[in-house]
Amino acid sequence: MRGISVVIPAHNESKSIRRVLEEIREPLSRAGLPSEVIVVDDGSTDGTGDLAREAGVRVVAHGGGRGYGAALKTGMEQASHDMILIMDADGTYPPGAIPRLVEESRSHDMVVAARVAEDVHIPLIRRPMKWLLTKLANYLAGIRIPDLNSGMRIFRKEVAQRFLYLLPAGFSFTSTLTLAMLCNGYRVAYVPINYMKREGRSKIRPFPDTMNFIQLIVRTALYFNPLKVFLPLGLFMAGFAVFILVFSYCFMDEVADVTVVVIFMAAINTLTIGMLADLIDKRLQG
Repeated sequence: MRGISVVIPAHNESKSIRRVLEEIREPLSRAGLPSEVIVVDDGSTDGTGDLAREAGVRVVAHGGGRGYGAALKTGMEQASHDMILIMDADGTYPPGAIPRLVEESRSHDMVVAARVAEDVHIPLIRRPMKWLLTKLANYLAGIRIPDLNSGMRIFRKEVAQRFLYLLPAGFSFTSTLTLAMLCNGYRVAYVPINYMKREGRSKIRPFPDTMNFIQLIVRTALYFNPLKVFLPLGLFMAGFAVFILVFSYCFMDEVADVTVVVIFMAAINTLTIGMLADLIDKRLQG
């Protein structure tokens, strides 16, 4: 029988965990499916795990802070139902959206609660990097993504388990899962939601985590659509070789033929590697 396992990763969220657990009960009941709630206490030192136990939900404790993605993986392993609903413990996501997500999941492999409604409180310091990451992901996936790394979504456990080898232990878990599903043709839908101000201090480190996001987005694209990376890089190098050839011919005493040949050969090698990678990827998918 179809059911929902709600997985909530939590690290020092004592200010909000009790309220979040209270607020999800009624929406889960309205969803009309068997459900369970699993809080993964990722090394909290403020009593978050104890408060979750007092609320009557199942708590799985990590011995130390292993990361957001690691907590989600643990929750997935412990889940007994076929659908996984994840959401944060900081009170930023609206539990009232749960029935809509569940309804959409009947015809999709993953439904993302996209933070694009009228009342969205994303810190200004994170918005430029979020915009950059979204644009990069849109290009690599070949589709417009309203919200790349929303921490509230529902997905089929069986599908997500196919990409466990790719899913990282940190905050890039959701971004990687989004790209992996889109690049492999799974049905992904988006439900607009509001996004409230969090309680407590954010765990995201803007610059280091953004660099990790970019690295993982490119790595995921290399797995599933390598030409999206190698083709523009190879064409850029070929164009640069032509530019050096014309520049040296027009403004220097001699043509920089060695430099041009080296860069042009590097461009050919890059394009060749990209085509081979794409052929291997398509063969493995077939």
